[in-house]
Amino acid sequence: MASFHLSLTSRYSNIMPKVAVITEPHAPVEIREVAPPELERDSALLDVECSEVCGTDVYLHRGGLDGVPYPLVPGHVSVGRLSKIRGQLSDVEGRPFREGDRVTFLDVHRTCNACWYCLVAKASTRCPHRKVYGITYGLKDGLCGGWAEQIYLKPGTHCIHVDTDAETFIGGGCALPTALHAVERD
Repeated sequence: MASFHLSLTSRYSNIMPKVAVITEPHAPVEIREVAPPELERDSALLDVECSEVCGTDVYLHRGGLDGVPYPLVPGHVSVGRLSKIRGQLSDVEGRPFREGDRVTFLDVHRTCNACWYCLVAKASTRCPHRKVYGITYGLKDGLCGGWAEQIYLKPGTHCIHVDTDAETFIGGGCALPTALHAVERD
């Protein structure tokens, strides 16, 4: 399994974060600078330590997924440290985060909680209204993929404390939650 590393920008600098961009299917990946976002209330900025290169990213590069908003910053499984929090940010159990905490986040974001996939199948990852970091957010949406120095965690993004080093966590990557989801659905 591969992981993607860019050097981290200082949380106190005005340097624009670097991102790796898939501009279109089959095109070389480009490194670009992106303006840091204005944080909305109850959002955060995550300094990326590791981001996985997943099979989904291969499909994105090959143009194998429909509705992808190219150009985009891939990377939907990432881990890092919170460098800036605006408002309140709590984990999935309601415990507040502090700047400096190591976290990961659930890449599927803003599901409708009303469709068949959300309510009956309990498979919100298939919700037709979902947004997914590194897949359905394009470069125009800003720092919304893990192949970047920073990720903008939008309000309502579910985050989880990570109590191990980044490399150990990313070793489970996308494969571990996928396997756990399969066991839960059995």
